[in-house]
Amino acid sequence: MRVVLYTVSHECPLCDEVRAHLTALRRHHAFTVEEVLVDRDPRLAVRYALRVPVVEVDGREVGFGKVDPRALQTAVSGGGTVAPRS
Repeated sequence: MRVVLYTVSHECPLCDEVRAHLTALRRHHAFTVEEVLVDRDPRLAVRYALRVPVVEVDGREVGFGKVDPRALQTAVSGGGTVAPRS
């Protein structure tokens, strides 16, 4: 399972929160996390800059902004994705 965390290189409390949830989930579920800094790629900045953090699991968006920890758990436990809160 592959998890991508779209984040930024500057301070981002919501990104830190999602990172902590993912770290906790890795204790019980096998997956890798790739962090992508959107502010280093103009195309990604246009797509994600106002939505970070954005989390994808196996290519499907699970959530953005204030990501629901239950959505992360459901996605990494193989339960599919949960509609993100806006």
